[in-house]
Formats: sequence, C-alpha cells, structure tokens
Amino acid sequence: MMKITIKKLQGGECTLEVLPTTCISEIKRQISEKLDIPVEEQKLLLLGRTLADEQTVQSYPTIKDGSKLNLVVKKPEGLYEASIKYFKKLGMSDAEAVNTAHRLIRIVQDKFNKLSWDDIDRLSMDCLLDERGCRPTLERDPDNEDMFSL
Repeated sequence: MMKITIKKLQGGECTLEVLPTTCISEIKRQISEKLDIPVEEQKLLLLGRTLADEQTVQSYPTIKDGSKLNLVVKKPEGLYEASIKYFKKLGMSDAEAVNTAHRLIRIVQDKFNKLSWDDIDRLSMDCLLDERGCRPTLERDPDNEDMFSL
C-alpha cells in the first residue's frame, strides 16, 4: 500500500492509499468521493502527462509512495457542445451539426418558456432524483412559501 497526494490545480488536495494494481479509473472514483468532482470532469496528470484510465499505478514507474498527481477539472459540456458532438457522430457535417444544435437550443428554450412554475418545480425535483429514484427532502421556510424569493 502506498500513499499518493492528489493536488487540484485550482486549489485543494487529498491523500489516497493505493496499491500498485489500482487502476487510474479507481483513483478517479475515490477522488470523486473525497473532493466531490465527477469522474468525467477529472484529468489526472503526472509530470504534465495525462494518465490513462485503463492503466494501473504500476504502469507508471515514477508513481511511488508519496508521489503527487495533479488534477485538472475539465469544464462540463453544455447542451450546445454535446449536441454538436452527437450530430457529428450521426454523420452530419460541421455546418449541419452546428445548425441542428442551434435549432435544438431554440426548441428547448421555446418549450421551457411555455412551462408553468409548477412544471418547472416538478422538472427541477426530477433532476435531483438520487440513484434510488428518491427525491431529496428540502427544508422549506414556513414563513416564505416562495423558496426562491421571486
């Protein structure tokens, strides 16, 4: 068992205990638990080089007990960027993918603008469902029915 330190470039760090056979993907999972950063937003670096998820600690001989790995937090993609990627995978040209993404954003905005506050509340709560499908309990201020003070 060896200890490694994960140093977040934007500030903050954590120490993990790993085995030489531990996969980089497992290290990212542990980082997710300790620093609350989704795995898909993590990029681990050693001496400026990105570590591959499928590799193990022992695949990188310079990782030893007490080593420090740098963590870069990638900005999550928005709907626009993700949809362009998706449309390109479907075989669209760059221009077609961009135009289709713009149309998609307009449709989503139009649909959202037609929702009632109750619909938005239900949609928001559905987005907060945990992995068991349970909604979180929110503490509401009985003196203020409007939780967003709008």
